[in-house]
Amino acid sequence: MTGDDSKRSHAFNQAWHLTRRHFLAGTAAFGAAAIGRVPMSHAATPDLPIGNRDPKTLVVVVDATVENLDPATNVEWAYGLSPIYETLTVLDGAEALKVKPSLAKAFTSSDDKMIWTFELPAGVKFHDGTDCDANAVKAAITRTITRPGGTFATSWQIDDPEKQIVVKNATTLEFHLTEARPFFDLEVSSQYGFWIASPTAAQKNSKGANDMGSEFLQSHPVGCGPYKMESFNPGQDITYVRFDEFHGGWDHPHFERVITKTIPVSATRRQLLEAGEVDIALRMEPQDTVELRNDPRFVIQDTSTATVQYVVFATDGKLADPRVRQAICHAFDHDSYLRDVVLGTADKPRSVFPSQMQGVGDESYVLPFDLEKAKALLAEANFPAGSELTVTYYSGFGDTECQLLQGWLSELGITLHLQEKSFSAFLDEFFGDAPADQRADLFYFSWWPNVDHPYNYAWSLFSGAATAASGNAGRYANDEVTKLIDELRQKLIDTEQAQKVKRLAQILTVENPAWLPIQQERMQFVARRDIKGMVNNPIYVATLDIYNLSRSA
Repeated sequence: MTGDDSKRSHAFNQAWHLTRRHFLAGTAAFGAAAIGRVPMSHAATPDLPIGNRDPKTLVVVVDATVENLDPATNVEWAYGLSPIYETLTVLDGAEALKVKPSLAKAFTSSDDKMIWTFELPAGVKFHDGTDCDANAVKAAITRTITRPGGTFATSWQIDDPEKQIVVKNATTLEFHLTEARPFFDLEVSSQYGFWIASPTAAQKNSKGANDMGSEFLQSHPVGCGPYKMESFNPGQDITYVRFDEFHGGWDHPHFERVITKTIPVSATRRQLLEAGEVDIALRMEPQDTVELRNDPRFVIQDTSTATVQYVVFATDGKLADPRVRQAICHAFDHDSYLRDVVLGTADKPRSVFPSQMQGVGDESYVLPFDLEKAKALLAEANFPAGSELTVTYYSGFGDTECQLLQGWLSELGITLHLQEKSFSAFLDEFFGDAPADQRADLFYFSWWPNVDHPYNYAWSLFSGAATAASGNAGRYANDEVTKLIDELRQKLIDTEQAQKVKRLAQILTVENPAWLPIQQERMQFVARRDIKGMVNNPIYVATLDIYNLSRSA
């Protein structure tokens, strides 16, 4: 072992010793023993029982709750929306830059990409029995754009939906845009702000201009997708049943009922899988994923995603000096973390951007683990010895990573206080507008783009014109960054534009860090081997295309 390796090993063990969890060794056997579980031999039991369960019912266990099912206001997670609603187009399988029809059966654009036309199939119904025709789609989109708070107004980029969305007839809808938008077909396939909800249900149950039916739709969603909601117990479970009038039809051996249960503990989700009580589990702990890979009863859909987990720096408080943020970036040992904690179930990030995003390239910008360099930077910035910082994360996500960072920062003389919150409470603070002295100094979160384009990803997170409500929780502002982001707007990513993306990666990750990137997620759905049709799309993170799933005989 070299001197550097010895220092690295000591620092990692010291950091981990200061956390509340046991060290996870880099083997499945040790990981299982550490939690009192012994890996089983499954050679003689290749099949799982289904017991008295209806084979046409799919049971999925997830780690977090989706409590808002109104697509005009949901910024959390699209998993609960996807069975109920449709978008005009949808990404094609695992393709990030190719779409196919969804609610719209066909679409075209003018040569200048300023007018887009979508053709709808005739006779489409919402779950409430009302028509999902061109007028209804326009009304649904208008509600999303004009709702007070404007959660997704910037996503549509339509200032006057009454004039710019034109109903030609019952099945033809035109969008008259104010600039060339060559990616509009990709944009409307997004899972955030582009689902079509029943405008009749929204209007009928509206509590006024500040509500526009949102409170009702959050727990009583009404779409035109393949499934309608049968029951909803927030924090516990959601049951969907097939919508007989779905325009896509039911010729394929689809599931007729889908039950999603919220089980925060990975070990419990695994036990339910192994007992044959559930069909698919999402977001297992690394040791569970590693062990289940060798179990022939299951198939793991393991693919890269466009999701970066990160620590965001609140730049309007104690971390205003870029050198302090650089020091914190130098105080996280990615190699040890990826090898010994997540056991190779995630990828090393290259920058604040997802590695596969257009224009990013293969270069890595992540600052290397170097506690001595970190100390020098803190001294140069005159950062007070004995300083205290606070990091906020939500239950079940980021606790291990924040504890590791706490340990490494302690070696720099910084006390990091950990603040765990419920998911909803975390989101209130992360997207909130409280002054700097009433917010945390760091936040642990993850982000992925609506569209595989650097402008779509970067504007809401790093532009000086963006607010915490849009995703810029660190209130980050840098004139060069804002200018570069604006220059990427609606641009094809050629060689010239790629240079701008690389420059952004350099500033945001190295020179004036907005984030400490922690990992790039891989998405692992663990499913019984009789579940067919699973496809992961890197943009549709942790979202199942349930309609295309089936159970083999």
